[in-house]
Amino acid sequence: MTAILNLAGKVAVITGAASGIGRQTATLFHALGARLLLTDIDADGLAAFAAELGGDVLTATHDVTSEEAWHAVFGQVDAAFGRLDILVNNAGIMVSKPFADAGIEVLRRQMAINVEGIYVGMRGALPLMRATVAAGAPTTSIVNISSVYGKVGGAQFAAYSATKGAVRALSKAVAIELAGTGIRVNTVLPGPVATNLGASWEPPTDADGHPLTPEAALAAWTTLIPMGRLGEATDIAPLIAFLASDAAAFITGSEFIADGGYTAA
Repeated sequence: MTAILNLAGKVAVITGAASGIGRQTATLFHALGARLLLTDIDADGLAAFAAELGGDVLTATHDVTSEEAWHAVFGQVDAAFGRLDILVNNAGIMVSKPFADAGIEVLRRQMAINVEGIYVGMRGALPLMRATVAAGAPTTSIVNISSVYGKVGGAQFAAYSATKGAVRALSKAVAIELAGTGIRVNTVLPGPVATNLGASWEPPTDADGHPLTPEAALAAWTTLIPMGRLGEATDIAPLIAFLASDAAAFITGSEFIADGGYTAA
């Protein structure tokens, strides 16, 4: 995959880049020659990661629910690079709670980060992406990270599933509106991935209502995956890189599942 991809000279913003899929995506983009502005709410983790990458990687501490914070991010991109080719909306949280116990605050918290953050980010990216296309870029690319739980239901994930389903629908609608502008919008739906969700991880409960450890929850998911293993961030990042690249210039409004057969079973 990496041999046919080329992101040299492209400017990318990746949210939630301090860990997990965001971190691996940034690592791959950097190796493929992209110029990066990485954002995360975890300032220390982001700074440490950027130092590991080296080069001219820029960072921003970023609450994706804040429109002002998004304006600052795109202002930083404009000042440093004068263009924007790629936006990867990866930041998100996953909260598991039985539906009967999940008050409206459980939905609102995840909706703010998982959906409103993407909505505001896409709108904020438009001026820079339009300018990039006007300057001669074949296309620009927005890749939004949803989840297989946005396509199928997950017990104890009603609110999370609602937000990730919203990401799918939002992405398709925006893709249609922007199809003639050179701005592409696609969605990636990872299955269960052995990645660090940090403070956002609130694992499901067992039959008696006791919280499962992350290890136990992931082990339970593994038994449901036909390929017999959890996904890794390295399974998802190349797909994101493909959609971000000019190799995907005719792809927009589509969704791509990477789940080891989880939704096919």
